[in-house]
Amino acid sequence: MELSPTTGLIGHDSWADGRLGNGSASRVVLNDYLLIDEFIGLSREERFRKLNSLGDEAAEFIRHLLPKALTRFQNIILLTHVPPFKESCWHRGMVSDDEYLPHFSCKSFGDALADTMKHRPESHLTVLCGHTHSKGEATILPNLHVKTGEAEYSYPRVQEVIEIE
Repeated sequence: MELSPTTGLIGHDSWADGRLGNGSASRVVLNDYLLIDEFIGLSREERFRKLNSLGDEAAEFIRHLLPKALTRFQNIILLTHVPPFKESCWHRGMVSDDEYLPHFSCKSFGDALADTMKHRPESHLTVLCGHTHSKGEATILPNLHVKTGEAEYSYPRVQEVIEIE
């Protein structure tokens, strides 16, 4: 979607893919796994296979969409739910620990973003995400910046107003 002649908006909701931190050895069980139909009744091994698959699907989608968008726009704003990098996975003012990282981040999506942006130094990507309910920012590459928004259940909030040139 065009926001200005030089700035485009793209997105994918993404899922945590279970690949960062302790990975499938994590003993954390999020409420999501008890409330979301696709996860109800799955063993830990089955759950992590499902998370890996969902992360791979998100990464494949963005590997096709982002380069296409970059042929049209110099600046891209990408909306996604789950933080794509460990450095952008904030919880209570700090980067999430290894037990929670598998459930709070999507490594495969982040890898796809970084791989694409490494070859596009003239372009800029700003990722806006949430999921962890804590605020933070991370610069992954000189042209790849991630802003993680904060919120409370049932109380979404405006994070900032973005001015588009």
